[in-house]
Amino acid sequence: MEEKNKKTPSEIRKQKKKRRNTQKFIGFIVIVAVVLGLYISKERWMPNFKIDNSGYTDDEISTGSFPLRVSNNTNYKTCAAEGGIIVLTDTRIYRYSLSGEANEIIPHTYANPMLKSSGTRTLIYEHNGCGIRVDSRRGLMYEKRTDSTIYTASVSSKGYTAVVTESDQYVCEIHVYDNSGNEIYFRGCTERVTDVVFRNDSTGCYIVSLNVSEGHIVSEIRSVDFNSDGINWSVSEIQTCPVSVKVSPSDDIVLFGDSMCTFYSSAGQEIMSYQYPGNLIDTSYSGTSAVMIFENKERKSTTVSVIRDPALGETTEVRANDKFSHVLAYNDCFYLLAETMIDAYDYSGKTIKASELAEPFRNFVKSGKFIFLEGHKKIEKIEF
Repeated sequence: MEEKNKKTPSEIRKQKKKRRNTQKFIGFIVIVAVVLGLYISKERWMPNFKIDNSGYTDDEISTGSFPLRVSNNTNYKTCAAEGGIIVLTDTRIYRYSLSGEANEIIPHTYANPMLKSSGTRTLIYEHNGCGIRVDSRRGLMYEKRTDSTIYTASVSSKGYTAVVTESDQYVCEIHVYDNSGNEIYFRGCTERVTDVVFRNDSTGCYIVSLNVSEGHIVSEIRSVDFNSDGINWSVSEIQTCPVSVKVSPSDDIVLFGDSMCTFYSSAGQEIMSYQYPGNLIDTSYSGTSAVMIFENKERKSTTVSVIRDPALGETTEVRANDKFSHVLAYNDCFYLLAETMIDAYDYSGKTIKASELAEPFRNFVKSGKFIFLEGHKKIEKIEF
């Protein structure tokens, strides 16, 4: 005999569907409750971003006055700018006045940002990325993205940029943009380009590359004009690995290598060369004067070498007691930074002024009559 309460297949399917709908509804309520709870408690777990009339900022680097406080784990770079300094972090660009006020704070999305300056113009580019940005004191001049990955870049005093990128056809490519961001020059290179430096009028540049000759790394310099595809002159087989290159007000050029430095005229004639007396630590160049720091590990001493005028072929070497880490040539004197000391010298090697520092600093820049010291947790300003 059939049971009276036996359910039909249709009723069973309806009950299962009802249970599934009930479970979905309960799950939806749970998700809403979690999201609502997170929103209500957002002050506890979200970073405390503040937006005011001065720009987009947080507690990454302080503003208002020096010293500027730097939060933990904040990587930053500084450069001198007209009327102040620029600080670049992994997420922002800060433009500070000499008093420490943040004139502008600009967020960026560059994965590996690099900062370069030509005095009146600053360049930020994305190493191994595609973004470049050029600013003047008045603000943004142009921002653009390249089609290929950027290896290195440089900026002229007029805001022109030279960008070295990867290439499918060449070892690398050089793209030069004017101060509006328009491409005015292209060169496909079969050499490994390490640097490009502009002539003072921004109508041409010097291209520095490295090569291998008989098992040794050598450098090469080429001079080009932007209105021509040819090469003005080139110097090859320079027996050193290129580190940096600088240009004088008369467009003479100095190549700092890892073992020697060499000076050339604007026509490509060698003026002088200097073999290093120790391991190179740092270099700087201003006008026609070059200053280099070397470490002699055997004697455990530091040597400072000064070339005031390469045309005279004279070098002044000063044996220093302090272990200097950075040098800055600036107008009529140069500055040396030790761990807790900063000294000023004239180009004959005589001490002008020395100042003790209360704590260690890793680097410094100069803007006007002030020196800005980069520390681990603060940026300090001293009048020097």
